[in-house]
Amino acid sequence: MLNDGVYGLRFHYRPDAEGGEAALSTEGLAVLRDGRVLGSDRNGGVFKGRCRYDAARGEAVVEVRLAVPPHGVLLTGLEAGPEGAILDVSGCFSPSQSSSSTVIEIGDGALAVELRFFGPLA
Repeated sequence: MLNDGVYGLRFHYRPDAEGGEAALSTEGLAVLRDGRVLGSDRNGGVFKGRCRYDAARGEAVVEVRLAVPPHGVLLTGLEAGPEGAILDVSGCFSPSQSSSSTVIEIGDGALAVELRFFGPLA
């Protein structure tokens, strides 16, 4: 299981490498406490959900619901529209490292997510 505390997030998206487009990235912050996750990114997206440990795989499974603000645009290019959007997102992280990463499918693209432990809550 991941430790309770504050985590920094870095999101990376690389458009089609053959198209020559530059990689895009942004950052976020999350708090984990008693298996619950709450966080946001710097563009106004807010997410909350759960974290559980999968002993068979030896990984922490994070499942969140992401609320994208009205007219928000994800790094992958997905546009939320005037109503905003709600997306269910999940990923698996190694719980034994201070930094871990995974790739998640969101919209029509794959987004790399780096999770870095900043410190405990107290």
